[in-house]
Amino acid sequence: MPNGLTFAAMRPLAIPLALVSLGLGFVLWRFMGDIPSVLSMGLEVLADGVQRGGRRPAQSPELSIAYPPDAGVDAIRAVDPAFSAPSFLAEVEQIGRLVVAGWANRDLADCRSLMTDACWDLQAAQLARSIGESWRPFAPSVTVKAESIIAVRSEPGQYRINVRMRMACPPEVAKVVRGRRIVEWTEDWVVIRAKVAARGAPFTSWRVDTMNHVAVHFERAA
Repeated sequence: MPNGLTFAAMRPLAIPLALVSLGLGFVLWRFMGDIPSVLSMGLEVLADGVQRGGRRPAQSPELSIAYPPDAGVDAIRAVDPAFSAPSFLAEVEQIGRLVVAGWANRDLADCRSLMTDACWDLQAAQLARSIGESWRPFAPSVTVKAESIIAVRSEPGQYRINVRMRMACPPEVAKVVRGRRIVEWTEDWVVIRAKVAARGAPFTSWRVDTMNHVAVHFERAA
């Protein structure tokens, strides 16, 4: 049986024991308070697994990757074996010729499917302005050359390629600005295409997303 000496000996331990008891009580209180939410989460996961036939592996979001031109071409060819730099440049060059013809005829209807909505809206607005302000008609003899791929980017759901375009204008129709004739100019076009084709269908055609002016080459007019 405890006596007075026992209580005297335990007296110095009273405060530490009280603090430990309070700490354990707080932890148990917190843990017991979290039990319903933990059980609820576990039951939801279990029910989802049963409904979907098991747990599905987590899928990481697709990242945007910038490639050097050659590596980018190889990456696209790994998905689309028919893709090549020469055939791609030929396709973009054909789009360029249609755009030049549309500007010369002041009708871009044939280019509608070859541009994104943003690019189409901008080109249509610029064409309407040129007509409204009586700009000089665009020369039908302007030639277009898709020179090279300068950048390739893999983005979620699509590929994006930057193409260096060179436009040349014959001297007899070239515009003269302050005694100098515009012989040619350079633009960087950005074209896009979906990564995945419909089952049994070919990949969609490339569409122009932006046309960025880069430089103009002048020569002194006669």
